[in-house]
Amino acid sequence: MAELIGEHEEILLTQEGYDLKKQQLEEYRQKLYEELPKRLKTAKEHGGELRENKEFIDLQNEKEFYETEVRRLEELLDRAQIIAEDSITNKEVSLGNWVTLKNLDTDEEIIFELVDPAEADLEANKISTQSPLGKALKGQKRGAEVELDTPSGPSRYKVVGIRRSN
Repeated sequence: MAELIGEHEEILLTQEGYDLKKQQLEEYRQKLYEELPKRLKTAKEHGGELRENKEFIDLQNEKEFYETEVRRLEELLDRAQIIAEDSITNKEVSLGNWVTLKNLDTDEEIIFELVDPAEADLEANKISTQSPLGKALKGQKRGAEVELDTPSGPSRYKVVGIRRSN
């Protein structure tokens, strides 16, 4: 299960990240308060001992998951600060930037957005500022080279582009 956010942890989200978390919260609330009660009622109606009703037990576990996630997202959104677009510079790598890196060993380019850990999503190319790559790049300027230890050995990257979101 997801753990709740640390009490004093600062949460900085892009507007897009805030909107996505808010949308996710609404989807989870809908499942928790509308869909799951109907499915639980149907499972109860199948009769028998509830502690032996696998469908009912699975739905109870699903309900607990959504309860925890709703609390976590509510807390995150209550405490989150949205990064002001005009505070994001493209002079050096910082939170809210899209960064283009060139792998100096393979000549491949990768593009990703540097975000708060609460907004990180590798499938959407959003890398946390707390990740090894995020930490190595923070504050670097265009043209800077960084070396990163990876499971397959050291990799060298060059910052070839920095731009603000949108």
